[in-house]
Amino acid sequence: KAVSCMSRIHQQNEQKPDGDHKSVTSSFSQKTEEKEGCVRMTRKILQDICKQQKLYLTPSLNDTLYLHYKGFDRLENLEEYTGLKCLWLECNGLTKIENLEALTELRCLYLQLNLINRIENLEALQKLDSLNISNNYIKTIENLSCLKVLHTLQIAHNKLQTVEDIQHLRECPSICVLDLSHNYLDDPNIIPILEAMPNLVSRI
Repeated sequence: KAVSCMSRIHQQNEQKPDGDHKSVTSSFSQKTEEKEGCVRMTRKILQDICKQQKLYLTPSLNDTLYLHYKGFDRLENLEEYTGLKCLWLECNGLTKIENLEALTELRCLYLQLNLINRIENLEALQKLDSLNISNNYIKTIENLSCLKVLHTLQIAHNKLQTVEDIQHLRECPSICVLDLSHNYLDDPNIIPILEAMPNLVSRI
């Protein structure tokens, strides 16, 4: 998963010539603090990413930020990116959802292919419309009822097993699109839970 992604990034960095300063990943290898193969999400790193992606250097002016395949192990230093509507974080080494409280305008959050084991700390994201947390280590759907306009939930390839693990979906009436595929849900009693979701139009 994310570990293999990070490994490929570091291998690519080692293969690049010393004079190549145009690549985001090669420049990061020279500028970042690394801890056990992971990269800190520092303010300087975020600024460099914005430069490379030709985004605004004033953090609050950006509505999209691409932070995927960077080897980050923790979410931090995003407080100034208050205008973000779409945040791409897939294929890193993230273990926890945290430090997103300032991103109150966020509509789409992409966290697939990380090492996250719990859904949490999303209460401030009241405009969140789409959440992709597939390919993680989630054992229970929880802490989503606070998201009143959540339309799409992708939670495939996780560790959901029992009816109790998805019971919280009863408290998430706004969800229209739901992907539960490639979990361990084989109990037919999950069907009534899905049937009780009033706006569900697509489920996998």
